Amino acid sequence: MFTKWELTHSNQLHQLLVTVSKHFLIPKDGNLKYQEKPLDINITNLHKSRKGHLVYFVLRDAFSGTFVFEIVSSSPSLPSLADFLFRAWRKDTGKYLWGLPDYLSIPRSIASPQLINGLEKLGVPCFHPSSGFTSGVGVLRNIEDNLTFLTGRIVDHRPENINRHHKHKIYEYILHLLHGDSNKFKVWQANLPAGHLVQVPDREEFMSCFQDTEQPVAGVIWVKKDSDMEGDKTSLEIESRKAEKKSEEWPPVSEERLEQADALICEAEETTNRDKSLNLARKALKLSPYCVDAYNFLAQESRDTREQLELYERAIQAGKLLLGETFFQENKGHFWGLIETRPYMRAIHGYAETLWEVGRRAEAISNYWEMLRLNPNDNQGIRYVLASCILEEGRDDEMLRLMARHGDEVTGFMAYSKALWTFRTTGGSNDRSDAVLKEAINTNDHVPAYLLGLKFVPYRLPDYYSWGSDEEAIIYAAGAEKAWEKTPGALEWLAHNSIKA
Repeated sequence: MFTKWELTHSNQLHQLLVTVSKHFLIPKDGNLKYQEKPLDINITNLHKSRKGHLVYFVLRDAFSGTFVFEIVSSSPSLPSLADFLFRAWRKDTGKYLWGLPDYLSIPRSIASPQLINGLEKLGVPCFHPSSGFTSGVGVLRNIEDNLTFLTGRIVDHRPENINRHHKHKIYEYILHLLHGDSNKFKVWQANLPAGHLVQVPDREEFMSCFQDTEQPVAGVIWVKKDSDMEGDKTSLEIESRKAEKKSEEWPPVSEERLEQADALICEAEETTNRDKSLNLARKALKLSPYCVDAYNFLAQESRDTREQLELYERAIQAGKLLLGETFFQENKGHFWGLIETRPYMRAIHGYAETLWEVGRRAEAISNYWEMLRLNPNDNQGIRYVLASCILEEGRDDEMLRLMARHGDEVTGFMAYSKALWTFRTTGGSNDRSDAVLKEAINTNDHVPAYLLGLKFVPYRLPDYYSWGSDEEAIIYAAGAEKAWEKTPGALEWLAHNSIKA
């Protein structure tokens, strides 16, 4: 019916696609499992499979290439196509397509009399594409490829989690959202004829169009009754909300189950296979939601900062509940010396690092101070990180508080931070600041080369260092270089004095 050159505007033709993933299964734990060998499964024989499969629901604008999609589980049953279309066509923040089209393309494998009749009542005529190419199946391959990459970066592989938190990454890449004129969503917006967007009825009226016809035969996707659904949410989202609500209810602590969970995390840390290690961490949390190091491990394995923050927040909450208020009151000032506090302290450390990375600088600094309050002896070396953070943010008055505690410490970390702070608070180069910098250079003379760019800080930082070593210089420069760069005249002052030294 349509060929490429006949398409003249956005929302002229939408393409509805539903397909079963060729590589992802959904085991009982609900997390996607990748299988290298392609699965011999399609939408018409899906109902015969006893396994849980991943299914893609896609609505694509044929003119611009923009689309909306959902990934769903085949177990216990697929959600309603009518519900998906309602969500896709309704205007909503964060979406890249909306409005009823002039025509809708539906492959025969997913069409049903009920669906076709309902769409005709809405004023959307339908037809079947002549081939996979004309149906727009290329976008399905792109989604699967991007999902494979995405699951290598995140640790929560449940479809509902990906739908709610990570779809924007897939949109960003496939729709070229960051590439100006090739941005498919902008092409769609620019080519909507004036007044073309046909408003979608409210949900009750929309769904009523699909409820007076007979159910289709088995093997195709049906339209569930309105009573089967809750508002605009898919059944997958409803179950997700229930699971999250349940996870907020903390059960009584079982020391035995917690010990078993901790043992699984030890095993996970020694496992080189990422999928196996993630499964071990998930099993640990099923055994005991109080296993703080399980959250820490998953957060460290994630490459998504939003997910990392959520995991660290959960770890901190679990740690507080596990230790109890009385423990905090009685042992404040002695943390880390007590073995049971270490998972909690690791959680705050990871949380603060991630807060800093996403730009929530004040919160990060506050958490570092909290760590020093709980453990003034600072076995984790937080004072060094905190000094660089304070200086980078220009909080010189706060640095005075840290110097009162640790200013006399003879380490390269503290010596150079003290020198920069003195330079900033005493008016630049003078006898006092020059003397402090000279002391720092004597402490570790490798640092200036890294701060001045004469040597490059490696991507992977050293695991260990000794005082005055090149490794100490690398680690310090990695965390402090921006503070030096932000201080007018500081690098020139450093270069002049390091040459003299």
